[in-house]
Amino acid sequence: MKKDKMRHYKYLLDHHREDREEMIDDMEGLRMGEYDNFYLDELSGYDNHPAEIATELYDMQHYMALKKLQMDEVKSIKHAEKKMKEGTYGICEHCGKEIDSKRLELLPQARLCIDCARNEERETISVKEQTMEKRPSEEQVTDAWEMNRDGVQNEALEDLMHYGSSTDIE
Repeated sequence: MKKDKMRHYKYLLDHHREDREEMIDDMEGLRMGEYDNFYLDELSGYDNHPAEIATELYDMQHYMALKKLQMDEVKSIKHAEKKMKEGTYGICEHCGKEIDSKRLELLPQARLCIDCARNEERETISVKEQTMEKRPSEEQVTDAWEMNRDGVQNEALEDLMHYGSSTDIE
């Protein structure tokens, strides 16, 4: 690869890495204080509605996943910078062909050529589909309740109204 193109891709990698690192810093600055003090504000979580706690947990997990995604991007950019120093930048890690310059313009940290990336994505989708076919046996039991419905949508409510509940027993 020519030196002027290499300098251009190095600039793109630096720019992408700085953007990602800035996002990570922003995320840490905005969120960490909020979650560190979550349990310190109240003496216990006992009086919180379970939905509030679930929402907080979801928000924390969502934030952590977004942060991990950005950290993985930084890691892949550093890997590309390492390949640049080794002289293997722009070469597909699977087939050894040169990665198209249009692809490197959009994704300067690309490890694979477009054909190998598509094949890898197909394999990933195939594995996910195979995993989805192997559903837990518990789902067979949880779906069985529908067999007892006899086509009546609110049968449980009707049974409750007809027979009463355990609190009705005197």
